Amino acid sequence: MRKILTRLHRFEELSLTLIYLSLALVAFVQVFCRYALGVSFTWFEEAGRYVGILVAFMGASIGVRLGAHFSMDLVTASLSPRPAAVVRAVVNVLGGACLLVIAVFGTRLVVRNYGYETTSPAMQLPMYLAYLPIPVFSALMAIRMFLVAALGVQDGEGEGRAP
Repeated sequence: MRKILTRLHRFEELSLTLIYLSLALVAFVQVFCRYALGVSFTWFEEAGRYVGILVAFMGASIGVRLGAHFSMDLVTASLSPRPAAVVRAVVNVLGGACLLVIAVFGTRLVVRNYGYETTSPAMQLPMYLAYLPIPVFSALMAIRMFLVAALGVQDGEGEGRAP
């Protein structure tokens, strides 16, 4: 099971890296074409916005897995290890519950946009695809927060973090 999870994590990180690189390449081509050739792509701003949303949610999900998100640990730092672990678990459960609510309402938004059959102006992309990262990655973050609450350990614990 651990081997499968490791491969999934690597796939997720590789996908995020490739998306970033492709976005940078397309941005470079857009800037070059605009200023050197006088030609501009109408679809790039729209694609950049949607890919930016995807990257933000995907990166946030990886951040939950690695424990890389900003946190206020004044209370947990002043507690002994056992109560501090309980407080962290409660915080992760509450955070996971909030993310599940976002996933539910995000799913409703995706279904509603699917029913409207609207498309984006420049790319003619179905709008439900633009909103799809919201429920998918919110649910993934919720699952990861629940796992951290249950197991008490994150994948990146102790890696490059201040004591």
